[in-house]
Amino acid sequence: MISYLTGKPLFEVDATLVLDVRDVGYTIYVTEATLSWALMQTTISLWIHTLVRENNFDLYGFETKNELYFFKKLIDVSGIGPKSALGIIALASTDTLYQAIVNNNISFLTSVPGIGKKTAERMCVELRDKLKDYAGETKQSVHEGDNDVVDALVSLGYSPSQAYKALENIDTAITETSERIKAALGQIT
Repeated sequence: MISYLTGKPLFEVDATLVLDVRDVGYTIYVTEATLSWALMQTTISLWIHTLVRENNFDLYGFETKNELYFFKKLIDVSGIGPKSALGIIALASTDTLYQAIVNNNISFLTSVPGIGKKTAERMCVELRDKLKDYAGETKQSVHEGDNDVVDALVSLGYSPSQAYKALENIDTAITETSERIKAALGQIT
């Protein structure tokens, strides 16, 4: 199995990255943020999850070991396929996802297209104990009012991923929703 690749990003094909590794082009499914970042680099390294199915041999690439770890845990949950798992990872940092799962933040998890309330609940129940060995960077908390902040930012034209990433850099002492919106806007622009 392929577990790590280093090479030259060539181009995008149908929202996948083609990576040249010693004159062999590998098609790798990555998040939108990873794809944008990769296409601006001359050489990149990705952690790879190889998924072999009846008629497919798919590669999923991640910038960090934590993203790969989460991806593997997510695809083990009934009802979450590799594309949904990639969408969940694209939503926010792995630390934020960890907090959302252990704190049972269903509304945060359902902001991913294709993830409904029942799947999000199942994800929290099944992964809560399995994530005990997760070694995140900061273990940052997700505030209850953050869904309102994300809704406000999305209504202003930002993607949910941009909104959640902006929230990750906000001081945890700021608790009022309107102040968190202002601080998040300061992070985006």
